[in-house]
Amino acid sequence: MMTARILIVEDERVVAEDLSRTLVSLGYEIAGIAGSGEDAITFAEREKPDLILMDIMLSGKMDGISAAERIQTIRTTPIIYVTAYADDLLLARAKKTGPFGYIVKPFNEREIRSNIEIALYRHRLDREIEKRDAILLALGSGIEWFLRQFADHHRIVPHHDPAHSGEPGYRPILESLGNAMDLARIALFRYNGTDRSMLTLADEWTFQDSAGLVHSPLVRKIAPSSLGLEPHMHDLARGAAVTLGIGDFAPEIRSTFAAYRFSCMAVLEIEVREMPYGLIFFVDGTDRSWPAEEIEAMHIAANILGSAIGLSELER
Repeated sequence: MMTARILIVEDERVVAEDLSRTLVSLGYEIAGIAGSGEDAITFAEREKPDLILMDIMLSGKMDGISAAERIQTIRTTPIIYVTAYADDLLLARAKKTGPFGYIVKPFNEREIRSNIEIALYRHRLDREIEKRDAILLALGSGIEWFLRQFADHHRIVPHHDPAHSGEPGYRPILESLGNAMDLARIALFRYNGTDRSMLTLADEWTFQDSAGLVHSPLVRKIAPSSLGLEPHMHDLARGAAVTLGIGDFAPEIRSTFAAYRFSCMAVLEIEVREMPYGLIFFVDGTDRSWPAEEIEAMHIAANILGSAIGLSELER
């Protein structure tokens, strides 16, 4: 597990440095020390800490509570308040910001560590629940999209079909799931022929419309072996998800795909009418793991796409 990066917001320099030494001795990394509410906002936006220790009673125009309110409009960082004293009115204001804990001065190592670890765990759990809910909503939207397309048109046109370039293709289901899982892109490849030896890009979704693979000549015809999949084709054929890193790609194409934010991938085979159609790549731009619920969501999305492609091709 990566070391948590903590931002200290404290206007008394001696106290801030003492707290910094304590945190380092406990194994944490210091993201910065801010002496005012305004500086805390700047640090939080620039350094993106995992947690903030915020003194409530800051000198200057902005106290710790006001700074916390501003920071929460920028990003969801857990905040623990540090205070020597606080009246009822101040505590009532602090509660409205949803703090992850309180540390009362003078503090001790055990109190600091327990508050931080509980806050980090709770924040991680909240994020997992939010992501799970978003994935379920995305899958529900995908099923709704599929049924609506079938009811209205009795077919779905692939986005990269030259004859229907204005159509959204499979992108709605790719987009909803990609956003829910915080992915960099989802790429759908089709097999060229029945021997599964070559692939061609059929459709894709990219985060915030970043550069598409469609512009690369590599994806017009590429072998699964070049993507590090040759040892895994049997696993894919039996429906298993295969996880890869950019280091598994052939050296001659590695830098090209890295430029398209291929870092960590989960790959599934898509079947259409019980026949292998191609592969779908769920791509993240960072090194990460794939929780079981995300893999299960990928399976469901692959099944939805397989059904949509099958209905689309029946009309051709």
